[in-house]
Amino acid sequence: MTTDRVNTAMTYAPLQPVRIILDTDIGPDCDDAGAVAVLHELASRGEAVIAGMMHCTSSRWGAGCLDALNVYYGRPEIPVGTLKETGFLDDDAPYAKYNKGVTLGYPNRYREEAAPDAVGEYRRLLAAAADGEMVVVAIGPLINLMLLLRSAADEASPLNGMELVARKAKHLVVMGGRFPEGREWNFEMHPEGAVFTIANWPTPITFTGFEIGEVIMTGSRLYTDLPAEHPVRRSYEWYCGDGKTRNSWDLTAVLFAVRGHAPFWELVQGTIEVDGESGSNTWRDEAGGRHAYLKAKADVSEVAAQLDELMSRNR
Repeated sequence: MTTDRVNTAMTYAPLQPVRIILDTDIGPDCDDAGAVAVLHELASRGEAVIAGMMHCTSSRWGAGCLDALNVYYGRPEIPVGTLKETGFLDDDAPYAKYNKGVTLGYPNRYREEAAPDAVGEYRRLLAAAADGEMVVVAIGPLINLMLLLRSAADEASPLNGMELVARKAKHLVVMGGRFPEGREWNFEMHPEGAVFTIANWPTPITFTGFEIGEVIMTGSRLYTDLPAEHPVRRSYEWYCGDGKTRNSWDLTAVLFAVRGHAPFWELVQGTIEVDGESGSNTWRDEAGGRHAYLKAKADVSEVAAQLDELMSRNR
């Protein structure tokens, strides 16, 4: 049994908008679409700048879905990259319940043509960023981040992936794991990516675990506040069924990345260890650890109300 230590050093209250790259497996679950909606609303309020979005599965519909959402929210210029490896979570039957419909049903750049490589887009965006500026929010398996860290110098930067991230990134927020121990889907789907990224990422990492989003049900206001053709509303309808809500795993990661832990959570400091075979994780509580996870302290209805407000604004 360990004793929780609340970490305050790894939080910040931004005096300027938080510059974010979102890394998502958009498609297997509709809360990714909800997270995109939350991020766009925070950007509209001046709290975030969306530097780019990366898709982390082999599905041909992920990049188009992200681009279509960005177009709908009035930000068609946002760079979108995608995983170029084949065969990873690309079966339409379980994993394309809404991303295919959004890609084919709404204007976007990637309905027919392929999106650029996520690693190349990461390197380009990080190279152009100020030192210590970028916050990466990963709400899917960590394969893109593993490949980024393993990348070599290129025309974007003479630095290798480790060096580039160390210079340009500020914080990594990961929706993954179950705390203080257990198994969660994002780590299970690609244990190698989780192990390598967590062991080698050079900035602080904060985890929003399965248990945080599991109890926060959101989406009810999509059906009352948004028009029937809104792509986020349709994503929830296609995935959950008309009028149904969904757990808020990915939404909480975006909210924390921009606004920090208060007033909904506290941070427990230590070190995570991930099993390379199963993706299950354990936690070692320790002062000075470079990892932290969110621990709930507010009533879940308060968090749900905040997220519903953000995701249901019609832009």
